[in-house]
This record gives sequence, C-alpha cells and structure tokens, in this order.
Amino acid sequence: MASLTLTRAARLQERIRAALRELPLLPNVAMSIFASEPSTTIEHEAARLRENLDVLTRLLAVLAKVRAATGRANAECGIGDLLAEKAGLQEGLGLLTNLIPRAGRTDAGDLDGFLGRAQRPSLRRHAGEIETQISAMRARYGQAEGSDTTIEVPLLNDADAKRLRERIVACRRRLEEIGDRLRELNGSVRIEVDDATLVYLREQQII
Repeated sequence: MASLTLTRAARLQERIRAALRELPLLPNVAMSIFASEPSTTIEHEAARLRENLDVLTRLLAVLAKVRAATGRANAECGIGDLLAEKAGLQEGLGLLTNLIPRAGRTDAGDLDGFLGRAQRPSLRRHAGEIETQISAMRARYGQAEGSDTTIEVPLLNDADAKRLRERIVACRRRLEEIGDRLRELNGSVRIEVDDATLVYLREQQII
C-alpha cells in the first residue's frame, strides 16, 4: 500500500490519461495485397488490439479508483468547499470589475495600486459639467460641426466607486488565501493506492 499526496495523485491521473491517449486502438489494419500470409498478419493485429482493450479497461478502472479516492479526500478535508467558494468569487469578481471605469482599472495582481486608485476623486463628473458638455455638443451638431448625438456618463459616484474597489480588493485577497490553503492541503492530505494497482502501473511504465 502506498500513500500519495493529492498533488501526486493529480499527477498520477494525468499520467494515466496520457497513457490512454497513446494507446493504439485501431479497428482496422492497412495490409499489402502482396503480403505472403495475410491471415497471420490479421490475427496478430487482432490479438494486439484485444490486449490493448484489456489495458484500456484496467487503466480506466484505476483512474476511476484514484479519482474517487481523491474526491472523498477533497470532501473530507474541505477542498471541495474551498473550490466552490473560489469559483463563486472568480465569477463575481469578473462581473464587479466590469463596473469600474476603465481609467481606474489596474493589473489584477497589483492590490496596492488598485486600492490606491480607489482614493482618486472625480470618477463621475458633476451634473453641471455634463450639462455644459451636452449643450456644447448640441451646438456643434446644430451647426453641422459634430456628428455625436450620445454621451457616455459613468453612473457610480466617488463613494460608490471606492466601495466597489474595496470589495474587489477583498475578493482578490480572499482568493489568495484560498489558493494558499489549497496548496497546503494538496501537499499534506493523502490517499491510499493498493499494491496490486501499483504493480500494474509499473508494468505499464506509468510510474
């Protein structure tokens, strides 16, 4: 019996999948019409296919066993809950970030810079400024000096934008915490793999 961390178990699953992808499973064989013993060639290739189908069946069973053990371990140690929280945060973060005026955006990893931008004033212009611009645009349009008939105005005031940025920063920090915890759990939580499975995987040169 061997004990594998979740990180090693994930690598094992990927190796098994790679072996499955490389497994020859051709239902037909291309054969020269001048072959001296076509029936022998056919039987040889058919036997090889049957052997590969047996390997396929056994590797799929091993993969299912490792996946099931990993799933149970994930549930028991809380990884499943962390992944669900991570997915929700990422989805919400994408929606919230789209509300930030483009001029106030920054790199996703630059939390200090992002938080600093939350202090910047005048994300939304005052009503008087907007009315002045609208009047000027109307005048230019009436004199055939301009073609714009719409103006895009941010809806968030300074306080709203600051709260939104702080919420986004909090989401990103929580995602960092979750990432750290997931790495810790994946490196410490273990699953068991029986000896017979290990022997077969060695025979197939997977481990």
